Amino acid sequence: MQDQSESWMREAPPAIASKTVLEQLERMLKSRHFRNSKRYPAFLAHIVRRRLEGDLDSLKERILGIEVFNRAHDYDTAADPVVRITAGEVRKRIALYYHDEGTAQDLRIELPAGSYVPMFVPVIPPPAPVEFVPAAAEAAAEPITLATVGGAATGSTARPRSTVWMAAVGVFAILLLAIAGFWYWIWSTSPIQSMWHPFFGSPDPVLVVVGSPLGSSAPAADNVQKVMDSHSHVHLSLNDALALTDATGLLELHQEPYRVQTSATSSLDDLRKRPVILIAAFGNSWSGRILGPLRFALLRQQVATDGSTILGSIIDHRHPGTMWSFDFTKPMSVNTRDYAVVARLRSDLTEGPVMVIAGLGAGATESAAEFVCSTEYLRQIRAVGPSNWRKKNLELVLEVPVIDGKAGHAHIVASEFW
Repeated sequence: MQDQSESWMREAPPAIASKTVLEQLERMLKSRHFRNSKRYPAFLAHIVRRRLEGDLDSLKERILGIEVFNRAHDYDTAADPVVRITAGEVRKRIALYYHDEGTAQDLRIELPAGSYVPMFVPVIPPPAPVEFVPAAAEAAAEPITLATVGGAATGSTARPRSTVWMAAVGVFAILLLAIAGFWYWIWSTSPIQSMWHPFFGSPDPVLVVVGSPLGSSAPAADNVQKVMDSHSHVHLSLNDALALTDATGLLELHQEPYRVQTSATSSLDDLRKRPVILIAAFGNSWSGRILGPLRFALLRQQVATDGSTILGSIIDHRHPGTMWSFDFTKPMSVNTRDYAVVARLRSDLTEGPVMVIAGLGAGATESAAEFVCSTEYLRQIRAVGPSNWRKKNLELVLEVPVIDGKAGHAHIVASEFW
């Protein structure tokens, strides 16, 4: 499909000024559908500019992975589908943009499915409305003719035309209702809506709690000082920030208000009776407290004298001895697998819905956030969960391949629904 799209582009380049395209691109990137993300605007801007430059040969998956996402030249696109996932999300945001605020503009920037070559489509204004003349008035304007058939006079009327018109309106209304019902069902059962529905439409803003910086104190509820995990906060600060961007970008996309706090400044009163998202594992003590009673919990098995984690694990309470670990002493280029826990539940501790996004090593938290914010990733749940999983609490263990120190596509290795 990509080759066909590119061939069409080569044969019929759009007769649209580059300035017009760039002005439209700037409007899109400033919209609420793109401005709260870094990855998606960067991707869209890159492919649009390459398209304007006529450099279609660079609009390939591997080259985009190298140029936009800084992947190695020999990276495995099958194990790390970052370009495909990002393109799918960009297509969705483009559709939402034009649905909400772009329909009155002169140009549409589209990204056809199966291709990374954007299209620039002029918007043709709708035809001027045709003045409607009611059937009754039309009939009244016509002369009434009389004919004698068997001695009885008959006159023409507009009643048959009016009846047909009313029936057509009724059928059209029923069809619209059916289409609306179908799309509502699609939306309400979509992976994103199924995963996040407790957080959408809440009367209270969602509280997003991220890991505290190195040396911060623990929450007031613990009443003690705790040393934060130095590895997580020295090396994962950027990854945690990207995870935060993914989560808040999704909330922004669905017009959900939120506020962000660190775990050290968040008390139990802050978390109680409101939707909460917890980001990071050992740097966020609230993640450990929420996950502690569940089947899959966090464990710092070995801790250095300076408080940094040597060996971090996810343990399975149901099967003692089963665990997934990450060795923080190994260079990132040596580690080939990382792990994360994703949980969505109604917590007895906070008395409200909680989402936990907690990775062990560098990049796992970011990959876990991409997982819960991506329709493509969330479809994996259908293969391991019950058909009504959207109504249940759930906890997932994710395995994240590490390629040249960078986290790849997360997949589920263990799950629990209740």
